Amino acid sequence: MNKTIILTLGLAALLFAVNTVVIPPMAKLENIAYKVEETALKIDGAGVVTLAKPYVTPGEGYVYAGMKIEFLGAYPSIQVGADGALSKTFDQNGFISAIYVGPDASKVTIVNTAKSQVEIKVRITYTYVKATYIPLTGDTVLEVKVPDGKLAPGFSAMARLTIEPYAPFVVKAVERPDGTPATVYRVEPKVVEIDAAGTYKIQIGQGQPLPAAMLVKSLSKQTAAVSPNGEFAVSGAEVGVPQGWKLLGYVVFAYTGDVNVVGKEPTGDIVIQGGLVDTVSDVNQNIIVRSVSYLIPPVWNVNIRYKIALVYGDGFKVASTLPTTVNVIYIPIVYKEAQVKWLQDRAIVNVTETDVADGMWTAIVMQLPELAKIVSIKTPGNAVLSNATDVKLVWGGGIRVASISPDGRQAYLVVQMGDTREVGTYTFMINWSPMRIPVVDTKGRPVSQLSATADKFDAAASAGYVEVKVYKPEPFSLEISYKGVKAAQVAVNSLVANPQPITLGIYTVKVTVVGAFNQPIAQASVSLEGFPASGQTSSAGSVTFPDVLAGTYKVNVDVAGRVKVSDTIDVNGDVEKVVKTPIVAMVGGVPITTLDALATAGGLSAAGLYFALSRRKEPVAEVEQI
Repeated sequence: MNKTIILTLGLAALLFAVNTVVIPPMAKLENIAYKVEETALKIDGAGVVTLAKPYVTPGEGYVYAGMKIEFLGAYPSIQVGADGALSKTFDQNGFISAIYVGPDASKVTIVNTAKSQVEIKVRITYTYVKATYIPLTGDTVLEVKVPDGKLAPGFSAMARLTIEPYAPFVVKAVERPDGTPATVYRVEPKVVEIDAAGTYKIQIGQGQPLPAAMLVKSLSKQTAAVSPNGEFAVSGAEVGVPQGWKLLGYVVFAYTGDVNVVGKEPTGDIVIQGGLVDTVSDVNQNIIVRSVSYLIPPVWNVNIRYKIALVYGDGFKVASTLPTTVNVIYIPIVYKEAQVKWLQDRAIVNVTETDVADGMWTAIVMQLPELAKIVSIKTPGNAVLSNATDVKLVWGGGIRVASISPDGRQAYLVVQMGDTREVGTYTFMINWSPMRIPVVDTKGRPVSQLSATADKFDAAASAGYVEVKVYKPEPFSLEISYKGVKAAQVAVNSLVANPQPITLGIYTVKVTVVGAFNQPIAQASVSLEGFPASGQTSSAGSVTFPDVLAGTYKVNVDVAGRVKVSDTIDVNGDVEKVVKTPIVAMVGGVPITTLDALATAGGLSAAGLYFALSRRKEPVAEVEQI
């Protein structure tokens, strides 16, 4: 009867190293350098002039972002084209007033369609951007310097901070340590723009996400008066927000005027306060009144003061330290998520009669991540808007405003203005670029033999990266496998064009198999349980696996089918592992173990044992050890 002897020294649990990675929401800080030039161009009848992409840069790290060409006059015979992205703005007469050219265009062509020569005056703004991504995991304070370094002569600077709408973070405040007036920046919950030199601190904290596609509506205009040295406040509880809508904020206009003799100008100011205040305009103007002749001397001074602000949040307050009454006009702004269906190349927004009721105006607003580009908008009446920025369209006896931003990330379209409205299905055609996430090892080398799946989108892998075909502006989860083994679980919370690489722990594992006297055992079969790595030992008793995923594995060793030994190995770096077996000798390729030696002590010679075992091929030992 064959007898198998099993020696159990212990059994270790098998662990796989699944790397949990979180790509957090990002704030994008763009340091912007721009140069403005004005020039006159003479274009012959039926002639053409070409403006080329500039080759000078404002400084290290800046990338050309495109140009804006403004026409300083009305030129009915002028048409424009470009060999790349192009967007146009038209004046009230339908003539081109400005064009925006993307960075992919190397030249702009201006055509004179008239028979006679025309001279046009243009203002050209060349723009360059240096972008930085800031992970948002909690309250954050960013220090922003404008400019962020020395720029080439002729360049001006500004900065823009953008938080993606669906991120649960908002701008809380913009501090001005240098005392710069409030009008040097524009601010809203997800965007800050600063256009004056200085150092600023932007506070970011957790806050309400905004829908990527939403309806925005203004409610009825309200009026109030602030007594001299008094104040007036409004809270959200006082605003009749329609059911299903949320209060976004207010448009606030506070103004006053007074007449005094020269030298008796009033002192004081108007202050608009709230959760987040974007001062659109701040005017304090003195006008001296005098007659053409000396009939009425210039003794009267008319002082006009007004402030216009967008206040985001639940309420606002207007405080006055002026001796005159301040008049206030305020308009609540509300929003709600649009009824939208996201498809791979478009977003379909449905607008109903209920959506456009009870408001001065209603608009569809869409704000998308940088992977998306809105190409066109089709209305229910089949009108198509494309390559158009800040345009005014004749609509129902009035004006309809619409725009697709030059970069294609944002759009607005009024769907109701007073009694004029258009309900139905609006189609936003969108080009989505896939999100390419680099995958590297701990030495920064691209990792091959990858596969990937995503919970909401199609995902594919190639050498060095995973590509996800996103078509919705929302977070998703991604599973990355290496050589068929799950390697990383990724939570993607920001759809940026250049995400940080995901690093996989991939290391070299060397296993050496030795016998009872630490002698090398050749031709031993070695494998890692749970990872596709196997091979045979050399004459030195070793086998090397160059690309093993980090984790804890069970090492299985099989010598000639007779001796089987298991051990565990922790792979968290390049590692060498020695696995010891109970083999005292190899005779004709057959392992002789310590148990076999005990048998010879019982009267059976080693040679006799070898011949007996070689005939029967009996396994004599299975060992699991820690």
